[in-house]
Amino acid sequence: MDNGKEFGQGIFSDVTNHIYWLLLLTIYFVLTNVVFLFFLVTLIPSISNIIIYFLALIPTGPSISALCYSIGKLIREKEISPTKDFFYGYKLNFIDTLKCWLPLLLVISVLVIDLKYFNVQDSVSNQILGGLLLVVLILTLTVSLYVFLINANFNFRIRDIYRLSVFYCFTKVKATIGNIGIVIMTVFVMYVISDFIILFLAGIVCYALMMNSKQVMEDIELNFIKKT
Repeated sequence: MDNGKEFGQGIFSDVTNHIYWLLLLTIYFVLTNVVFLFFLVTLIPSISNIIIYFLALIPTGPSISALCYSIGKLIREKEISPTKDFFYGYKLNFIDTLKCWLPLLLVISVLVIDLKYFNVQDSVSNQILGGLLLVVLILTLTVSLYVFLINANFNFRIRDIYRLSVFYCFTKVKATIGNIGIVIMTVFVMYVISDFIILFLAGIVCYALMMNSKQVMEDIELNFIKKT
């Protein structure tokens, strides 16, 4: 029976192609984070190793950017060449990505250290300060998500990327809450299963974040991109 679809163009084919592409992108993400993975496996999780983790996480920025670029293209065009697109996205804005990522990584590292300190010191004032730091950490991570999504899909100056990230963090509340929800669910899965699971769920998590932030990306293209 002719349903108007050629072979390989049905819903099942689309789903399997997406799964295959996301699997390949996740593999490339893991490979480009092999340094961090090595230290995650070999070191005992401790705040004393924060400097090593900091250095090992430096290549993670371009990896996240490459993943966002590839999945952004997948959502827009409905198909990609995973190998070509991932590594093109990796080198496309490599320097700009590091300029965005390193300050964020430094701030996150400092917040984690301070949060650990206040949690150890058992007093009411320290608990209050710890709670405030936790809120700041969540806001920083939320803004960071927009930084990566915007940097990977548009060509803005670094300061404009930060401005847009903060702007959309507070003006697109639905998308922001959705992103926070996705992150909380991911952290919960990591807690229940293993920290390592984030590397192997990276493609799915990034796809969910990109789909949830699709309206933000469209709004940026509509209002901040010059039409030629």
